[in-house]
Amino acid sequence: MKNTLLAIALLLGAGFAVAKDKVGSAQVTGTVVVPKAVKNFAGLSLELRLYEYDPFLADVGATLVAKKRIKTFAHQEGKESKLTFKLAETASKMPRRSYYVTCFMLDAKGNRKLMGEKDGKNGLCKVHEGPKGNRINLILRDLRR
Repeated sequence: MKNTLLAIALLLGAGFAVAKDKVGSAQVTGTVVVPKAVKNFAGLSLELRLYEYDPFLADVGATLVAKKRIKTFAHQEGKESKLTFKLAETASKMPRRSYYVTCFMLDAKGNRKLMGEKDGKNGLCKVHEGPKGNRINLILRDLRR
């Protein structure tokens, strides 16, 4: 009985914590970095996408919130290339939703050649979490063989 009451109290407390989440700007700013070690490329397009999803619904796909494509991006091996960006400048952040960004360098046919990773670490690039949630640093990793 005590365990049941405790579980109900925790669920109610979690519900109130979620209710405090406020609507705000979904804007994400950041830097895309191409490390010195990445081989030369020219004529690729940088594509950034912001997705929104409900973390409580497992069988529902994410919704595209914003997309930005920067064409004719080039890089020389031995030099670090950087680009700053703003994504979803006019979009609103919704309560009880989570957000992530994808970053790819695409060739003319849309094939992925490089992939951006948050701080160079594998995994989902979640945004709007923590104190610097809307500011990210994406480091590109070469997918070419």
